[in-house]
Amino acid sequence: MKKIKQTTAALLSLTVILGTSAKVFADEADTVTTAPAESTTETSAETTETAVSEESTAETEKADEAAKKEDYTETEKVIHIMTPENTDSITVRFYSDKPEIPYLSLSEYYSALTGGTMEIEPFGTGSTYSLRTSFGGEAVADTEGDTLSSDNFDAFNNTTVIKEASLPNTYYDGAPFVRVSELSVDKDPAPMEIDFSKYSIDLKEDESGKDIWLPALTASDLFSGAVMCHCVYDGNDFHILDCNAEYNTFTLAESEDYFNSISSAFAKDGKRSKALAEYGYNEFCFMYDTFFGYPGRVPLEEELAGGLDEALKNHNEITAKAREWLMSEDPAEYTAAALILEEYLYDGGHSSFSSMPYAFMTDETLTVKSVTLLKDIDFEFKNYLDYYSKVGNMEIMSSARSEAWGDETFFIEGDTAYFVFDEFTFDVSGWDDYYKNGGELPDDVIGSFKKALDTAEADPNVKNFVLDLTSNSGGSADVVVAMTAMMTGDAYIEYDNTLSGQNTHVEYEVDTNFNGVFGDEEDMVPYSLNFGILTSDFSFSCANLLPCIAHDSGIPLIGEHTGGGSCAVYISSTPEGGIYSVSSPMRLTDKNGNNIDPGLDVDYDITDTDENGGVVYSDLYDTETISRCMNEFYGTEPEAAVTEEVTVSEKTETVPETAPVTASTEDIPRSGNAPAAEVMAVMAAGLVTALLSSGKRRK
Repeated sequence: MKKIKQTTAALLSLTVILGTSAKVFADEADTVTTAPAESTTETSAETTETAVSEESTAETEKADEAAKKEDYTETEKVIHIMTPENTDSITVRFYSDKPEIPYLSLSEYYSALTGGTMEIEPFGTGSTYSLRTSFGGEAVADTEGDTLSSDNFDAFNNTTVIKEASLPNTYYDGAPFVRVSELSVDKDPAPMEIDFSKYSIDLKEDESGKDIWLPALTASDLFSGAVMCHCVYDGNDFHILDCNAEYNTFTLAESEDYFNSISSAFAKDGKRSKALAEYGYNEFCFMYDTFFGYPGRVPLEEELAGGLDEALKNHNEITAKAREWLMSEDPAEYTAAALILEEYLYDGGHSSFSSMPYAFMTDETLTVKSVTLLKDIDFEFKNYLDYYSKVGNMEIMSSARSEAWGDETFFIEGDTAYFVFDEFTFDVSGWDDYYKNGGELPDDVIGSFKKALDTAEADPNVKNFVLDLTSNSGGSADVVVAMTAMMTGDAYIEYDNTLSGQNTHVEYEVDTNFNGVFGDEEDMVPYSLNFGILTSDFSFSCANLLPCIAHDSGIPLIGEHTGGGSCAVYISSTPEGGIYSVSSPMRLTDKNGNNIDPGLDVDYDITDTDENGGVVYSDLYDTETISRCMNEFYGTEPEAAVTEEVTVSEKTETVPETAPVTASTEDIPRSGNAPAAEVMAVMAAGLVTALLSSGKRRK
C-alpha cells in the first residue's frame, strides 16, 4: 500500500472551490423518470354487496399495487466497482419525502458489491419480505416497521465472498499466497434484529413487490465486513472500494477530483444541508450501534449498551454538545463534534472520526473556528493524548533505531539476524503478476521476509531471527498468518464475534514456497531458526496480533509491552463524502479466548525509565542485549556466558506527559488491517495539534 503523500498542512489548506455548481440531486443531463403516487381504485357499491367478480378482483389487486407506490425521481448514475475504470450504471431514486438522500435497490447494490444475487420475495402478509443471497444468507425485512432480522446475520452480510465465493464471513484480505482451510465456532449464532426506525431510516418497498430500496449509505454499512469493501457517494458517482487493494478509501480521498466533487456538492454556501446532517447523524448511530466491537478501552463503553445517541446525550455536557453539533448546519460545529468523538470514543487507533467533515476543508478558517468552539466549552484531550504520546515516542524510537541500525531492513549481527518492517502490507498487483507470469518475488514485506529467512537459514553462524515491530502499527492479517506459517508451521486466528456471540477459530493454508501450489511437501514447514519479536507500546493491531500468535507458539517477546488493538476495522463514509472508521465486531483473542486489546507483556523488558518516569530506549536496539535475551530464552548459550542479568519485567510504563504531541504524516499510526484510514489520522493530527497549541493541554 502507498504511504501517505500529503502533509497535514496540505490537507488542511485545500481551499480551491470549483466554479461549477454541485450535483446533489439527479443531473439535468441524466435520464429521469418520475413516478407519481396513485390513488386506490374503489369498487362500486353494487359490487361490494354481491360476489366479487373477476374484474373487481383485478381492480383490487391493481389498487393494492398502486398503494405501494410513492413519489420519486429515478435516474441512472455511474458506479465504479473496485477500480476506477470498471464502471457500470446503477439506478438511483430520490424520494419526495427525502429528496437529498440517494436510495439504491438492495438487490442491485448487492449484485454490484458481491457479484452474487439476492432474491427478494413477499413473505407472509403485509410488508414483510424474505431475503436470500446466492451465498446462503437469509433475512426477513419489514418495510412498514423498518426492521431487518436474521437467525444468522453474519452469513447474511458476508462480504468475504467478494474475495472468494465459498468462504464464510471471516478474516481474509485476498492475498494469493493465503487461503482459508477451516473455520469452526463454539456455538450457534445469536439471532439479530435491526430496528431502522430507531434511526429514522425508512425502508421503501418496490411497487413490483420484488425489491427493497434503502439509502445508499445504509446499504453500504449493512454489508460492512472485515475485508473492508464499501461504497461512497461523491455527489456525482458511486465508488465501491476495496481497502486492501489499490483502489481504496485512501487513494480516493487523496484524489483532487474526489475532493472537488464532494466539496462542490455538499459544502455550498459554507453550510451543511439540514436534511443530510440529520440523516448523517442517525446513520452514524446505526453504524456504530450495530457494528462496534467493544474492544475494552473506549471511555463511553459501558454506556454504549443503551445506544450511542443516549450515551452522547447523557454522559456530560460536552458529549451532549457534540450530539447537537453533529446535526448542525455549521461545518465548524460539525468539525468540533468530530474531535470530541475522537476523545470520548477513543479506542487506541482503530476508530477515527476527524475526517468526517472532509468536504468542508475548503474553508481555511475551519480549524480556527472549531478550536475556538472547543475552548469555549472547556474541552480538552485526555484519553486521546495517549495516541499522540505514542506517536511522539515512536519518533524517539525511530531516531534511536536509525542511529543504531541505519536504514537497513535486514542485517546480521553475530548469531542473530534482524528483519525490520513498519507495515503488514503486500503488493497486490505485484503478487498477481508473480503468480500469473512468474519472475522474481515482489519486493514487499512478505517477499523480503522470505528472502531474509533464506539468507539467515543458509548462514551457519546464524541461529536467531528477530522481527522488529517497534514502529509497526498494523496492516493485513493475511501477512500475519503467512509469517507465522513460516516461523511456526501453523497459521490461524482466533476472534470473538460480538454480533453473533460466537468465538471463531480460523485455520489457513499458506503457499510458503510460493510455487502456486497449496499443500505440497514444502509448504507450512517452519524454518529451523530461533525466532523472537521486538515490540514496543507503538506495536498496534496486526503488530499486536503477530506477537500474540507467536507467543502462544513459544516465541519470546522482547522490548516493551505491546500497544494492543484487537478489532478489525470497518470503514464507512458520511452522506457528504467524509470518512471514518470504527472497531469492528471481529475482536481478536489469544488461544485461551482472552481479548488482546490491552496488549501483551514481554518476556524481556529491555527499556528503562528516567527520573521523570519517561521511557528510555537506549537498549531497545542494542544487538548484544537482544542476542543475550534470545540465547537465554532458548538455552543456546552456557549460563556463565550471560554476563548481565536479564529479567522478565512486569512493568508497563506510560509515556510522560511531556512527550511530543505533533507528528509528521509518515509517523501516524496506521489503522487496523489496511492503511486506508491514514488520511483520517492526518486530519486528526492537524486539528488536534491546533487545539493543543491553543493552550488546552492535558493537566
